[in-house]
Amino acid sequence: MQSLDNILTELTFIFMHFFLFMANYSVMKKKIMQPAVLFSLIWFIILLLHFTFRFTLLEGLFPLSFSTFLIFFIGVVAFSFGSFIQIVISEKRNANKKNIPLNIINDQNDISLSLRYFFLFIVIIGLPFYIAAAYRVFVASNIENFFSGLRTELAYGDEDIGPVKYLTSFSFVVFAINLFAYFKHKNTTNRILLTLSVFLAFTYAIFVTGRTLIFLLLSVYIGISYVLNNGVSIKKIGLLIGFFMIFFISIGIMYGKGGDSENSLKENINPAAQTTAIYLVSSLNALDWNMNHQFQVNYNGNNSLRFFMKIGEQLHLLPNLKINELIQPFVFVPYLTNVYTIYSPYIKDFGKLYAWLMIALFGFLHTWLYNKAISTKNIRYTFYYSFLLFPLLISFFMDFYLTITSLWLQIIFFIEIFLIINQLLKRRKGNNIIVISQ
Repeated sequence: MQSLDNILTELTFIFMHFFLFMANYSVMKKKIMQPAVLFSLIWFIILLLHFTFRFTLLEGLFPLSFSTFLIFFIGVVAFSFGSFIQIVISEKRNANKKNIPLNIINDQNDISLSLRYFFLFIVIIGLPFYIAAAYRVFVASNIENFFSGLRTELAYGDEDIGPVKYLTSFSFVVFAINLFAYFKHKNTTNRILLTLSVFLAFTYAIFVTGRTLIFLLLSVYIGISYVLNNGVSIKKIGLLIGFFMIFFISIGIMYGKGGDSENSLKENINPAAQTTAIYLVSSLNALDWNMNHQFQVNYNGNNSLRFFMKIGEQLHLLPNLKINELIQPFVFVPYLTNVYTIYSPYIKDFGKLYAWLMIALFGFLHTWLYNKAISTKNIRYTFYYSFLLFPLLISFFMDFYLTITSLWLQIIFFIEIFLIINQLLKRRKGNNIIVISQ
């Protein structure tokens, strides 16, 4: 039985988040994809779902403490503050600058078709090698179900899929490139290339066995669609999220999580729905449990700065440092979960203030990329804004900013390599034209 105090506390913070969302929505000129608006909306929805699930699908879910609700609320305020600061700075700079000529912007966004063919060819050729490496990892697990064995070995075993793992992030960038090209010119060639890149990116994501990466593809689609189409409807976003949730649940059943592929659809509905509810809101309880059970700040940066610590260890600059595992231990809330929202690694490292400062920094960065992408339609800013929607949209689940620095460096590397080669090809083409004209 839920106590009245817990219910009132939760409802109060839900309304506070709603009013903060409405304030952001009004101040940011009703742009739903503006980072501060989107971040506050996500957290309002998640808290509302948490309250709803406690009385429906997850009746045993523990109530959250006041201090944990406060962490979430101040976090949204911090993100909004960082976004607002960037807007003020941007407006002051733009007041003294002229608009970029449209022909220059269009020239920056011209994409070589032959280069897109070449990049897609690499993704296609690499897929059999990726699947072969995945099968080798599965065999080492000694588990009958392929995806369960692969996931278990990759998450908890000593096996690694090897260098072909970089093809996953590469396929995501190739998807973004072809999506951008399709929205610029919706012809048959671009439609075929986009279809192939979508299929390949999904295939790579499935073999990673981490369902959250599926939402990276969704984020890229929503971001690029929004920038190039000058907006995206709430209805369209809702339909996309609904489709991806169905796909998410289906993949979970295939992985043996939230259902059984040998059972009927009716038999899988309840466990799949409950598992999805656990994915959406149990991380809030995990953070609450962590904060209220002999919690101590480490003051070593071994969580949020894990990537840099690992580099230091490999270079023997930090030889005696024990690197924390990326996968966290399970807690019982009373549903098993091992994700602790975006706040966990930052609070563990240097406390709540550090977490809020980092959230404000992310708000600043997101808004800078958003403003650049919207004002210029430049391919580089559009890509970075779209990819960074992923950690924002899934901030309620776990941190995908600094804890996956390696993935971001891969994506940055592949994007910049593509843009450099693309620019070189354009210059070569321009030089050839000049020679002919002479």
